[in-house]
Amino acid sequence: MRHEPTGFIGRAAELAGVARAVALARVITLTGPGGVGKTRIALRAAQQLSVDFPDGVSIAELSGLRDAEFLPHTVASAAGLPEIAAQSAMDRVIEYFADKRALLVLDTCEHLVDAVAMFADILVHSSARLVLLLTSRQPVALAGEYVLPVPPLPEPDAEAAESTNDAVALFAARARAACPSFVFSDDNRAEVIAVCRRVDCMPLAIELAAVRLRTLSLEQILRRLDDRFQLLTGVRSAHARHQTLRATIEWSHDLCSPHEQELWARLSVFAGGFTLAAVEEVCSDDGLDDVDVIDVLLALVDKSVVQRTDGVEEDRYRMLDTLREYGAERLARSGRTAHYARRHLDFFLRMATRAGQEWMGDDQVRWGERLAADLDNFRVAMDCAVAHPGDEAALRLVNGLWGLWLGKSRLTEARRWTDKALATEEEATAEHGRALWHGCLYGLLQADPAVRELVRRCRAVAERLDDDFLRARSTIAEAIDTALWGDTDQALALYAQAREQLAATGDQFLLAATRTDTAAIHAAHGDPVRALQEVEHGLRSLERSPQERWVRNYLLIMKVLCLWAAGDLDGSREQGQSVLPSIVEQGETMGIAAVTEYLSWVACKKEEHELATLLLGGAGALWRKVGTLLWGEPGLTHLHNDIEGTLMLSLGAEHFTEVYAQGARLPTEELVDVACGRTRGPGSLRATEDGSPLGPLTARERQVARLIAEGLANRQIAERLVISKRTADTHVEHILSKLGFSSRNQVAAMVAGLKEK
Repeated sequence: MRHEPTGFIGRAAELAGVARAVALARVITLTGPGGVGKTRIALRAAQQLSVDFPDGVSIAELSGLRDAEFLPHTVASAAGLPEIAAQSAMDRVIEYFADKRALLVLDTCEHLVDAVAMFADILVHSSARLVLLLTSRQPVALAGEYVLPVPPLPEPDAEAAESTNDAVALFAARARAACPSFVFSDDNRAEVIAVCRRVDCMPLAIELAAVRLRTLSLEQILRRLDDRFQLLTGVRSAHARHQTLRATIEWSHDLCSPHEQELWARLSVFAGGFTLAAVEEVCSDDGLDDVDVIDVLLALVDKSVVQRTDGVEEDRYRMLDTLREYGAERLARSGRTAHYARRHLDFFLRMATRAGQEWMGDDQVRWGERLAADLDNFRVAMDCAVAHPGDEAALRLVNGLWGLWLGKSRLTEARRWTDKALATEEEATAEHGRALWHGCLYGLLQADPAVRELVRRCRAVAERLDDDFLRARSTIAEAIDTALWGDTDQALALYAQAREQLAATGDQFLLAATRTDTAAIHAAHGDPVRALQEVEHGLRSLERSPQERWVRNYLLIMKVLCLWAAGDLDGSREQGQSVLPSIVEQGETMGIAAVTEYLSWVACKKEEHELATLLLGGAGALWRKVGTLLWGEPGLTHLHNDIEGTLMLSLGAEHFTEVYAQGARLPTEELVDVACGRTRGPGSLRATEDGSPLGPLTARERQVARLIAEGLANRQIAERLVISKRTADTHVEHILSKLGFSSRNQVAAMVAGLKEK
């Protein structure tokens, strides 16, 4: 579930309405104007109803989606579905939900109504138990759609208090957040009630008004609202409420300085958030070049036009969709949308280019985090570049982002954007050739035979341009392709040729990376000694770049395999458990899958058959997520099948299937815990007594609860478990919610009590 940025207040009737609708219909749409609270209600309802959907809740946010073509991809990603080269995203979604009792939330559908209607219609007819919960400013006009209009909060009467009226409670809560000295009392009751009434009790409008207490008194807020709304009194239709919200936004806009108004408009070109550096580069010109844009941005934060959020390296900022749309309207009215869209593209193109150049270096982890945080912005930039071909911007962008897509195992998305970029420029240029190489690599990692045409084109461009850089990469692509077809000797010969070509270009990183491929081939075909030599050779070549992680991790992953193949099971397990935390930190799904797979093989050889099956199931789920199995390498696939057959024979088909499914259901964090020996699997984590107070908690939540009892803060818990602080925060929130507690002390006391027993 997505974090709610502020406390949820009220809406009991609406939540009950959603619960009733779910029992009656399979497509429920929450409708209403922007700012009325549709998204917050949908998210809270999904959380409350999750126990009724044993196959899970998936939430797809569509506000940043510009192209309806990518709707199935967005939903597939939200559901965590595997990338399968030979299967469309739509087919994957249909197949996944076909037999599931699941809830799918599609948030912010109004700009894609026709596409959402068609998509939803296909899903409800292909799945008998799937329920869709939509939020939209208008119904999607689908047969059987259950429309739930979301009204404003109830209007307060003259005696309303925080405990009796949600609008007053919301104003008071947000007022205290903006101005900690604020106290709702009989002295200001009338003014608070008047403000809530004046903005028609629209939640966003109430929040915008409450934040003004930083600089205005209640009387001043009310007087300015009266001036703004004098033409909007009377009718309380949905259209009038939309006018009311717009008037509130315009009032907030009018309270901004000219520089703040201008920046508000320019910020609308960003998607999903932005950094201070991005604001300075994209927005500092033509009227804002003679002021400190950062001061202007922070003024918008103070006015709650922009929200500050935690980033990995630095603070990030974002705008609510309704406020961003208003800014986009103002920017379009000025005729400068294309200008700032291009500045946005140029900024993220520079970032991607630099990332591509520096990825194989000491800042690899930092670049991975930065690029992942701005993924929505890169998608918007790609849309802009593809729509305006001619300067190779789309090609340069996909060529810069190769590290992000490989490092985060986003192969299908990488192929989709690369194909679009290649379609914009047909001339054989160096950038075109590099994009062909990247397209080859993504497709080959998914073992897709259709990519052979790209391999051929890549070679042709390399020879036409007489480009040694591209020629070496073409040879590697041919080597991988040949290995996939089972011609081991020819593949090894091509790798040797590629290394000669790479040595001439001085590319030590790709040179080392080829050692992972040849090590895998030798290990899978009975020569573990030669395989280990390949790994050690690759590691030595990286000694001058001690901070490089991605290639080094893959060499160490191959060492796990090589030690297993050599019969050194303890060494293989130790190596796997040693490298896994580094791979987890990078968020590299293929790497996690590979280590877990090889540790399963170790457990099988040690006759720890249940553990081996559990790990194999977990690895299988991760492989399916990225759309490949052991990169399609025939020798490794044969070994995988042998291990699977051994385990099935040992446990029996029924028990094997049960344990394998347990592993496949494990969250990645818990799977890693099992692989690293920190836990022994689901069976060892269950309560010893049916009535254990910790019964509702997952295995990882039990771990967190024990660490809370040790007195560790969330950041210390994150460090101990090798997870992000935000993930630790989420675990603590879930523990408190499931146990019905309000403080960490209660959790610590409960765990201590269990230890005493």
